[in-house]
Amino acid sequence: MEHVEKSFVDKYRPIKMTYHEMMDSSEFSSSRQLERAVKKITQKDPNFLDPYLMLCEAYQEEGKSNKAEEILDQAYNRAIELITDENGNWPEYLVWGFTENRHIIRAIFNRAVAFWDRGETDQALDLLRKLLKTNPPDNVGARNYILAIRMNISFDEYEDRFDKGGYYDSESINWFEMNAPDYPDEFGWWFEWTDEHM
Repeated sequence: MEHVEKSFVDKYRPIKMTYHEMMDSSEFSSSRQLERAVKKITQKDPNFLDPYLMLCEAYQEEGKSNKAEEILDQAYNRAIELITDENGNWPEYLVWGFTENRHIIRAIFNRAVAFWDRGETDQALDLLRKLLKTNPPDNVGARNYILAIRMNISFDEYEDRFDKGGYYDSESINWFEMNAPDYPDEFGWWFEWTDEHM
């Protein structure tokens, strides 16, 4: 894989503060109200991606899966456009530690999870592997999802087992540590990296 630059760091986006203030101070009783708020934010900065993800979640909760998919695609396509060069190459590092990158990582991660949930595991694995490779500390837990897919576990099965109401406790960590060594082709490099850096 060729690399655009060693490390990608997105620019500071002032609209982020406005967005968080709006989310903290407002209650939206429908996706329609949220649509209007998101439109205002994205008109000022269409490449700040968290509002798209918030709207996607609202559509999902209302059972509007086509609209949810459409808005997730918008966020994902913008994320890829931001980080890749004209040949589609990713940077060597896309690090969560830079808070400017988090909205981008979330958009790509959510697209990967949606692929997995639909049974499109090759597409999910491709994105999850890239997220893990460019951010080995793996703050989003891409390695767990990669392992689950490799073990032929569905998204629903994984969530039923490990989601503790919006968070994941040490059970998923223990499960990963027990099973990941069986996949050295997938995780050998990552274990070497953690031995060296953590």
